[in-house]
Amino acid sequence: MPDTSVKRIHESMRGAPVLNGVAGSLIGLLDTFLVNGWGLATANSLSVSGGVATLTMPAGSGFEDHCVVLIAGATPAALNGEQRIATTNGTTLTFPTTAADGPATGTITVKYAPCGWEKAFSGTNVAVYRSQNVMGNRRFLRVQDTGTNDARVVAYNNMTDVNTGTGPFPTSAQVSGGGYWFKAPGATGVAQRYDLLGDDRLFYFG
Repeated sequence: MPDTSVKRIHESMRGAPVLNGVAGSLIGLLDTFLVNGWGLATANSLSVSGGVATLTMPAGSGFEDHCVVLIAGATPAALNGEQRIATTNGTTLTFPTTAADGPATGTITVKYAPCGWEKAFSGTNVAVYRSQNVMGNRRFLRVQDTGTNDARVVAYNNMTDVNTGTGPFPTSAQVSGGGYWFKAPGATGVAQRYDLLGDDRLFYFG
């Protein structure tokens, strides 16, 4: 079966959040990509033939080629979970499967799959994210999204709440207040372009 570990989000995807020069918009994007997923829709039908599952979706609820989706509510259960879309054609999606031939039953939902992180702590326009993969180092990433042009980010070896941690990097001596992640060219509500790639241990934000 195709690998489903790497996910992607960009501003043109259906259901993707808006990133702009408003406080909290980056946290909304990270919540979506890392923790929650996006673009939830209910399928019209799902059936299997010759090792290929075909999802039929309502108009206006399609997904991108080769994206990773999270399917829930289907019987047989082998069709649920993360699946990498092989082909899309308007409202029809296909993916390979080992499930037996035949139609699936149940209320079947589909959404773009998140990376599988947790939101360990949160406050007003402040959030702390952490990988849930025990094979990684599982350090904490604190994002302070109270500004307009950028957010401030600091990672920690350990944290006990949204504002308290040990082993920060960068240290205050290196970059006081943390690193800068650019959001928008000022206090603007205009949607900005973005692209994120990641898995359950690492992500890139551009």
